[in-house]
Amino acid sequence: MSKADIVRAHSAQGAGIATVYLTATAKLGFLPRRHDAADMWHHFSTMPTKQETWVAKHNGRIAAFLAMSPGWIDHLYVHPMAQNRGLGAALLTQAKRAAPKGLQLWTFRQNRGAQRFYERNGLTIAERT
Repeated sequence: MSKADIVRAHSAQGAGIATVYLTATAKLGFLPRRHDAADMWHHFSTMPTKQETWVAKHNGRIAAFLAMSPGWIDHLYVHPMAQNRGLGAALLTQAKRAAPKGLQLWTFRQNRGAQRFYERNGLTIAERT
């Protein structure tokens, strides 16, 4: 596992968060691209003001992020070049600290890797779409 800095996200990090999201979802291959990169950058730059958002920085760059609502994980994405380094698990640990009553989440039915990751880390998937 690599050393990562887990920090609360702020709106100036929107481009870095959007880059992680766009790169990770492109690699999945089954999600349609409904918005262009500029729209996604705007969305992710406002996300930290609307919901609790954390980033994992590796070598000084945003390599993963987690956004949550009370009791729910809304987004957890790791840049493909940074996967399997413990960044997702570190973000999940932070989310568990922030939600001591427990967390729920959903995954895409096709995303078997995410399902295994969450189950391995002690979570139960509430929904699959």
